[in-house]
Amino acid sequence: MSMRSVFVAIAALVVAAPVALSAQQTNADFAKARREFLAGQSRQASQTLLISSVLVREQLGRSHDETLGMRLLDAEGQLEKLAASVKAGTVSDVKSLEQALESIDRLLAQHHLQLASEGIAKPAANEIPAIALDVERAAFHFERSITLDGRVLGAEQAEAVSNARTLAKSIEETRLVPKSASSVVTALQKHVLGSSVVATAR
Repeated sequence: MSMRSVFVAIAALVVAAPVALSAQQTNADFAKARREFLAGQSRQASQTLLISSVLVREQLGRSHDETLGMRLLDAEGQLEKLAASVKAGTVSDVKSLEQALESIDRLLAQHHLQLASEGIAKPAANEIPAIALDVERAAFHFERSITLDGRVLGAEQAEAVSNARTLAKSIEETRLVPKSASSVVTALQKHVLGSSVVATAR
């Protein structure tokens, strides 16, 4: 069986999460897992990571891109292994945890941007809430991929994130996709793909 067949089969089994602009419903809470780890609460941190792996799987069910889909599948497995290691006490330092979570956040940002780009290219009325959600989620995951360990966004990164959030709110409130949507998403995408170079040190 080809990797594509595996991806399609797995994606078909996944039930995607309901579309809603609620961070609480769609957010894999990496910041909580980090806080719990630092507090020595290994069981709680492990549980938070397992819940996060389920939410990553829900996004796998929404993916239309084979490569990103396979990477999301890998990320789900990585979170499960990380949860087991944290529970067993074999994760020795917070930096190892942060690096894994930041990488997955970057992947989630790419995933949501890809879906947003598809929706913006051919905006159907019933897909408008999903477009707004994906733009907002992309901004959220990109920002957290930098700020999780205490760094701050650079000026251009902050501007791209702010513009994305403004766009998401506009789409949600007006139920329309403005002409500027594509350029806003493209600007954020450039930062997502190159953010490791321009992030500001803590």
